[in-house]
Amino acid sequence: MADQGRGGTGLPGLAGLPGLLGAALRDGVVDDAAERRAVAAFRAVRDSGTRSGRTRSRDDWRPRGGSGP
Repeated sequence: MADQGRGGTGLPGLAGLPGLLGAALRDGVVDDAAERRAVAAFRAVRDSGTRSGRTRSRDDWRPRGGSGP
């Protein structure tokens, strides 16, 4: 039977896929200073309240009716 344990895909030949994907996501060195600058920039824009962009209707998964974006 195919690997169905922790991290297994349940599909023959793909048993190592979760490990490969995880390694690809973790590969490389993270620049901590750059990450902090990016998060600070995001928070500054978010907290400034000056965003004027509207959510596209196809990206808004809230139920129709009631208050919209």
